[in-house]
Amino acid sequence: MSTVYVIYHSGTGNTHRLALLVAEGATSQGVQVKVVSAGELDYAEAAKADGYAIGSPDYFSYVAGEVKTFFDKTLYDERFKGKPYVGFGTHGGGGKVLEVLNRLAKAIGLKQVGDGIMTKGTPGPQDAQAAAQLGKALAQALKAGGK
Repeated sequence: MSTVYVIYHSGTGNTHRLALLVAEGATSQGVQVKVVSAGELDYAEAAKADGYAIGSPDYFSYVAGEVKTFFDKTLYDERFKGKPYVGFGTHGGGGKVLEVLNRLAKAIGLKQVGDGIMTKGTPGPQDAQAAAQLGKALAQALKAGGK
């Protein structure tokens, strides 16, 4: 069975809510999902995953420090390269963090699936639907890749 790691940082709880919604979407497609805060990540275990959903709040148009640490630690780690990835984020008015997530993911060799999702504030019903669809798209990319 394919495994997805949903890695996130959340300051107010909004990004955590979005992480759970992305995880729901992937789970609905028969994929095993582990949701973990970036600060509590076991890198050896995370390297075994088949795909990743990575999320962060927008902090001054940049990712949270713990999420940046994930990218720093995996930059030269071949175990992460070539795996599918989706990005998600929350913001209070900036909304640029998804661009940063996608750039960092590409830099470490992850393969982006779809455009990702950004929500302003607490995820609402439309955001929930979009986040679940993002998780489904990641799961489908795993299945298409033979994982």
